[in-house]
Amino acid sequence: MRKGIMGGRQFWSGAVWSLLMVVGSLCAEDQQEGGPKFEPLYNGTDLSGWVAKDGKIESWKADGELLSCVTGGGGWLRTEKMYSDYVLKLEFKIPKGGNSGVGLRFPAEGNPAHVGMEVQILDDEAEEYKGLKDAQYTGGVYYQAAAKRGHLKPVGEWNSYEITCKGPQVKVVLNGEVINDIQVDKYTQAESPENEKYTPLAERPETGYIGLQCHDTQVDFRNIAIQDLTKPLVVEIEDEGGAKQVEMRYIDLVEGEGDQPNPESIVTVH
Repeated sequence: MRKGIMGGRQFWSGAVWSLLMVVGSLCAEDQQEGGPKFEPLYNGTDLSGWVAKDGKIESWKADGELLSCVTGGGGWLRTEKMYSDYVLKLEFKIPKGGNSGVGLRFPAEGNPAHVGMEVQILDDEAEEYKGLKDAQYTGGVYYQAAAKRGHLKPVGEWNSYEITCKGPQVKVVLNGEVINDIQVDKYTQAESPENEKYTPLAERPETGYIGLQCHDTQVDFRNIAIQDLTKPLVVEIEDEGGAKQVEMRYIDLVEGEGDQPNPESIVTVH
């Protein structure tokens, strides 16, 4: 059984709370041999499907194939949808002193690097970053699990990430080389800076948003695509046409009466 974070739309005018589909049933092509296809997360035109978190949406720019943070203060740009098991592919380019990251499985509230996961993107050779902890360099699960170094291309060149989240496994491939491959359920203790206390990876959610981070330097992304590996849950629901079975990947509380539920409540997904 897997845990998922509830989130999204909420209305409470009905007689009881009900569960409805967020992503919907699997289409026929997803059920074909070979598994789901990769689908773009960025449409190449605008920021549809993305939401600014802890920053200004104006800092982010859609320019053809490029999705870029062009000014400081961008914070995070996250997906509107939540995801659980998937393969995420993208390319990134940073300038000298660049600092960015890819957020995984994080909830609506809190710093994604602390309450979900962040796979670091950094100019590892920059003088200002000498002396960081090993897990703060490119490919590391921020502050928790260090990556193998030596596979990052020089600043100004394009790098490729392929990040797999499947159950407790998180695997990071940089430019064709596996640089990190961990089982998060083994990380029952968390590394934390002085005067802070981070949640162990084993206790962080397995469902959440995907995000791109921007600090004070420009960062460019392109070819952002996801292969959604989440297995559907077959459930029976009733509508005006009677009872029927549907396949659901993600669920959301959307109707009911009484007090509004805590959006960070934990529910069993599959």
